[in-house]
Amino acid sequence: MSTRTLSVAALVVIIGSMVLAANLGAADKESLHRTYCAEVAVWQAEESRGIDPLDRTGHPDFRGIAAESCPGLRPAP
Repeated sequence: MSTRTLSVAALVVIIGSMVLAANLGAADKESLHRTYCAEVAVWQAEESRGIDPLDRTGHPDFRGIAAESCPGLRPAP
């Protein structure tokens, strides 16, 4: 193989790796967002049942984004 062919092949591998890494990062970000929303939902459900904050699971909406960013999440009655 010529040097040019090897250089092009290496470039294709590098670009492919970068695209794969970017896609994996997006999947991780989506997974983290879903987990955040689920934890906020658990916290709100336990809050509506009157469970003491020290005994609750999940976590409060410390980012302040759940109302806009978590589909289907409604404030507890």
